[in-house]
Amino acid sequence: MISRVVILLLFWCSFHETLAQNVVCYYDSTAATLSEPLTPDSLSVANCTHYTYIGLGLTANGDLRSIHDSYDKTNGFTAFQNLRANNSKLLILLGGIYESSTTFSNVIGSYPDTLINNIAIFLNRYNFDGIDIDWRYPASRGGKASDKANFQKFLIRLRARLNMINKLLVVSVSPNKSVFTGAYDSTTLSLYADMINVYAFNFTETVETKTANLAPMYSNSANLISVNSSIVDWLSTKVRKSKINIVVASYARSYTLTSATRNTLGASIRGPGTQGAITRQAGYLAQYEFCSLRSNYVNTTDAVTQTIYYTKDSSWISTETADTLIQKLTYVLDNTLGGIAIYTLDWDDWSNGCGEGEFPVAALAQQYFNSGSSSP
Repeated sequence: MISRVVILLLFWCSFHETLAQNVVCYYDSTAATLSEPLTPDSLSVANCTHYTYIGLGLTANGDLRSIHDSYDKTNGFTAFQNLRANNSKLLILLGGIYESSTTFSNVIGSYPDTLINNIAIFLNRYNFDGIDIDWRYPASRGGKASDKANFQKFLIRLRARLNMINKLLVVSVSPNKSVFTGAYDSTTLSLYADMINVYAFNFTETVETKTANLAPMYSNSANLISVNSSIVDWLSTKVRKSKINIVVASYARSYTLTSATRNTLGASIRGPGTQGAITRQAGYLAQYEFCSLRSNYVNTTDAVTQTIYYTKDSSWISTETADTLIQKLTYVLDNTLGGIAIYTLDWDDWSNGCGEGEFPVAALAQQYFNSGSSSP
């Protein structure tokens, strides 16, 4: 009788482990330097399964450099460690928007062992649970055709080294088939990465001349690439679906229309929209900046792409809402993917300025994954 109970208990635990969904949360320490700063000691409320600190770049010879050195090493890395109290895994991101593809290409082609050794030393020294390699992107943006093969070898050797020190390996990847087919070996990713984060937003690879949805769920004539088309393309490579996390954007994209009367999806634009008063990046708004503007805008729902965009005079804004996010969360469950990743916590409404709670994107994901629906 006892053995039968044990077997049933093990089955129950195994079953529920397979249902567990990742909620990976990126944090950019630039947020600590803004006029309204967000520091790591305020992130625990998000209750993410993994927190990823955006903070490392490369030197030409394979050494690691702290991107925001004056803050990261003095306060950021140390304060970030307290998030482990919720049994969360803590990751450090290498690359991302702060590192060029050319630098990655040269280092991984010429100094792979130096970089691998430096990564292992860094993870132990600063007590991180693993690393997210975010090279944007192998064999493009200044990379070389040999990047794919070099990156494949690098990941295999890095995995072997990380196994020795019990650390995680995450790889963040392009959503565009035209990019990722020449950039990654999917079998290598499946075998050696613990998670694969697909950046399923901002699909435009060229200079933007028209309004485009931030992250359409499905494609149409104005949005040829979508979350669905990207994931379908990735799954067609036979990559392990349980390792895929869909990365969702917590911010809003803004454009300035060429004509205020021509404001539909795909309308001509003059350039990026007005920057936020705090984040101060043209064409981008944090959720806490956008929600104070939203009531003055007309919103339009596009049923085909399952998106909502906002217009006012010559201003055009695309962002996720609870409804559009639920479509993506449902997609994760329906396709038994690994989970989602949120880019980034500091662009979300972390201070509850919009009145929907702190870190609402993370809260919605946890609520939905725990219940399997939008109901509490």
